[in-house]
Amino acid sequence: MLFSSSNKKSVATPRGRIIVLDNDPHMGDIIKAHFSPEGYAVDLCTSSEEMYNVDLTKYSLMIIDLSIDNNTGLEVVDQVKQHRDTAGIGVITCSVNMSPDTIINALNAGADDYLIKPFSLRELMARVRSVLRRQSA
Repeated sequence: MLFSSSNKKSVATPRGRIIVLDNDPHMGDIIKAHFSPEGYAVDLCTSSEEMYNVDLTKYSLMIIDLSIDNNTGLEVVDQVKQHRDTAGIGVITCSVNMSPDTIINALNAGADDYLIKPFSLRELMARVRSVLRRQSA
């Protein structure tokens, strides 16, 4: 199986669970500090290998830096979207190198949205809400 499953019960949150895949642990802390008061649970993985040991089915959204692990972020997006158990997870990609080709490749791999780093946390919140609204529609 591509992603691990666990028998642990996840803690329900009013808005949902977000997983952040970024090699900078500080980024996860910043997002968690901003999103937790709004009712989101946020977890961080600092490598794709670490993420593959997480039960992704308990997340409603993934925020992924495309430059993770020597630019393997697009492969991760593609794998998440191709796997039947995780295809419904919303994906927002980000990178400092968001050229038009990178954006097109991310969207073609299944990303729902993208942000150019550095980004505003208010803009990230708006994009998260937008992706989650589209998922629930």
